[in-house]
Amino acid sequence: MSKFVWTKEYSLGISVIDEQHQHFFEIANKIYDMLDKKDNKREDLAQIINELKDYAFYHLATEEKYFNQFAYSDMANHMKAHSMFRVKSEEYTDRADNPKEDLQKLALEITDFATKWLSMHIIVADKLYAPFFQAHGLK
Repeated sequence: MSKFVWTKEYSLGISVIDEQHQHFFEIANKIYDMLDKKDNKREDLAQIINELKDYAFYHLATEEKYFNQFAYSDMANHMKAHSMFRVKSEEYTDRADNPKEDLQKLALEITDFATKWLSMHIIVADKLYAPFFQAHGLK
């Protein structure tokens, strides 16, 4: 398991978005830390899985608020990617509610998916809107 390390390449130059991205990865790293322990309680893992999902949804809603506020031209495509992430996240949390599911493995799967998805999403999709948001006064 490799933790997420924030580097300059992920920065959009928009403090509210950059801070949310960083916090998202801090939560993912908390899951990695938890998985290093052998005596995790099921409810603790379920709670942090939900925290990751809830924070991701909060972050996506922040971006979408600005898409609407500024009438971002590629909003539909960007929101399709967000919708896919939301669907996958809901599937994961449904699995976490299944008492037969191995939460240790599931937590690792979720964290790997979420960090890989978001890191690529930042570098590819979010970098496209950054200049547009900045032109509308977000710094």
